[in-house]
Amino acid sequence: MRTNDAALAGMLNSLLFNHRTFAYYSELENKIASLTPEQVSEAFRQHIDPQKLVIISAGDFEKTTPGGD
Repeated sequence: MRTNDAALAGMLNSLLFNHRTFAYYSELENKIASLTPEQVSEAFRQHIDPQKLVIISAGDFEKTTPGGD
């Protein structure tokens, strides 16, 4: 994301608005990288109610592709 000029400008704008520096993103990325699968699963269980999730399938299911897939 930081290699795209428009995205970088948006990040800089957000950082200035929130009185943060790029060090904030560096620390955030390090925290995310250090998470274990167990920690992510536990956070998911704490904050996401599977009964409230909606699963939607969209597309042209009648259409076939070459090769039969």
